[in-house]
Amino acid sequence: MSKIWIIIQREYITRVKRKSFIITTLLAPLGFFALISGSVLISTYSQGRTDVAIIDESGFFKNIPIPDADDQTVYFHRVDDKYEQLAAELPKEKKEEKKKYSAIIYIPVNFNINTPNNPVIAYRYVERPGMIKKQFINQRMNEAIDKLRMKMLNINDEVQQQMQNKTQIDFSSLDNQSEKKGYTEAAGIAGIVMGFAIYISLFFYGTMIMKGVMEEKTSRIVEVLTSSVKPFQLLMGKIIGVGAVGLTQFILWIILMFGVNIIAGIIFGVALNSHQPAIGYMQSNGMDAEDIQLVMKNLSSLPFTQIIIFFPLYFVGGFLLYGSLFAAVGAAMGEDGDQQSLMVPITVPIIISIFIAINVINNPDSALGFWGSIIPFTSPVVMSALLPFRPERWQIALSLFLLVGGFILTTYIAAKIYRMGILMYGKKITLKEIGRWIFART
Repeated sequence: MSKIWIIIQREYITRVKRKSFIITTLLAPLGFFALISGSVLISTYSQGRTDVAIIDESGFFKNIPIPDADDQTVYFHRVDDKYEQLAAELPKEKKEEKKKYSAIIYIPVNFNINTPNNPVIAYRYVERPGMIKKQFINQRMNEAIDKLRMKMLNINDEVQQQMQNKTQIDFSSLDNQSEKKGYTEAAGIAGIVMGFAIYISLFFYGTMIMKGVMEEKTSRIVEVLTSSVKPFQLLMGKIIGVGAVGLTQFILWIILMFGVNIIAGIIFGVALNSHQPAIGYMQSNGMDAEDIQLVMKNLSSLPFTQIIIFFPLYFVGGFLLYGSLFAAVGAAMGEDGDQQSLMVPITVPIIISIFIAINVINNPDSALGFWGSIIPFTSPVVMSALLPFRPERWQIALSLFLLVGGFILTTYIAAKIYRMGILMYGKKITLKEIGRWIFART
């Protein structure tokens, strides 16, 4: 045990002291700050203003209001110009940088309210509207058509307003009073962030272990090390040491990002609190600003105690499980060309787990989510995504028990591969040969 501890210290101290560790640890919060700042600036200055001229030759929409965009990005102007004349002028004005309108909404004289798509209302532009603006303009014109139909049916303004009021369904749990309206969305955001964090970490730190083993093997340093310690001790020391480095970096990232978020909130306080980038995206998917604010408010009601306790356990458990396999692959590699074929059995379960996690966010109580959360090869990612949804304690306990069992199994397999492959040079290793190493009696 003392030899394993010495190897852990060596792996941890040498990696933490490296410039690459310091640089990546500092760059992540700076990147987070740049992401916040960039999203605020982009959302503030990239939308631009679109002035749309409405030419209504049918005369139907003369007294039908078409409101401008609340975020001041789209303005509608009723004009008396002829369509052919204005359509010819706009491209010229654009070239001369004197354009008054960005587009024309043309309602033909033979427009029929009963068949609004034949002939169609045309939107002709000299400045591309983008997807969100196109959806907004299409929505406004459909609202105007609905108002026109109600007017033709002699429905008064008060009844029209009542008919256009949207119903908001209040979703909340019967057996968990803390899950109010907007909680599912908030839990989904937290779950996908944690799931992706584990997913990226497994690849990043697993590859770090694999490359470390390969470097020691190719430089023949491992020959000196194995003369003093057993291959299993070397394997465990390297896995735990690099895992401790990853956990340290994760903790530092959380602390530094929290500080950066406070600083960004002070500098961009108004813009950050408005969540403009999220609102723009969610509006395009049918949600309004009030829904976004409700989701952000529900983030504070997530089970943080449960997350703080179990998320690190799944991080460590997942890393130990996959870290041992990455170390085994590094030991078995004889040439760079071996990497692709030997890594496939490891990377495929990790990739599958993130797809399951995405499905879990949309359907947290599904059978797929349950099985994905207890199978050791997918549980680190899937259960991390499930934690904000408050899974049953017995499910978490079963998941952790199987994860520990999976780690013991993969360590046993990895130790057998590591012991045979670490001192083998100049030979291309196949999966078939690795299979013989695993089932060989020692």
